[in-house]
Amino acid sequence: MSLSFSEMREIYAKTEVIRRPTYGIVSGYHELPYVCLGASFEPGHSTTRVRGKVQVSPRFLLRPRHLDPSYDEIFGSDNVDTQLVGRIFGFIGMRDRPVACKSEYLELTHLDAPVDRVLSAELDEMERQEDITTGLIITPNSRYYPVSIERFIAGILNDEFSVE
Repeated sequence: MSLSFSEMREIYAKTEVIRRPTYGIVSGYHELPYVCLGASFEPGHSTTRVRGKVQVSPRFLLRPRHLDPSYDEIFGSDNVDTQLVGRIFGFIGMRDRPVACKSEYLELTHLDAPVDRVLSAELDEMERQEDITTGLIITPNSRYYPVSIERFIAGILNDEFSVE
């Protein structure tokens, strides 16, 4: 099952970015860790947690638009496999930005605690560790979490490349 453009747009729009890194990822660091939470799509569990790190390469990319991959070409037309351990992928919404984004680390966990309790625990842990680099995202559809991660990254890139 693949998503229509309107379904992807809805997930993108309903994504909540709870916490952003407190530094510039393109001008500073080039690794962006994140935690994405959402209602579990796995029966018997309440929450799906996805931890990952996005590698951001601040370089100029020239690529014709007709060569940009579609969502199906990157992730396939089937649903995300619950046994997935890792996958390398790029983010498709960055075509007007001079960066390349890819994810090379992925940890998907199904939890019994509700999303709000997991969110609170994640925020407490980040504060305890004085973590200023990890983003925290709530997705409206954890099966298609990459759309929410793309929204998170796009917001950061918009801030970094905005002309004032």
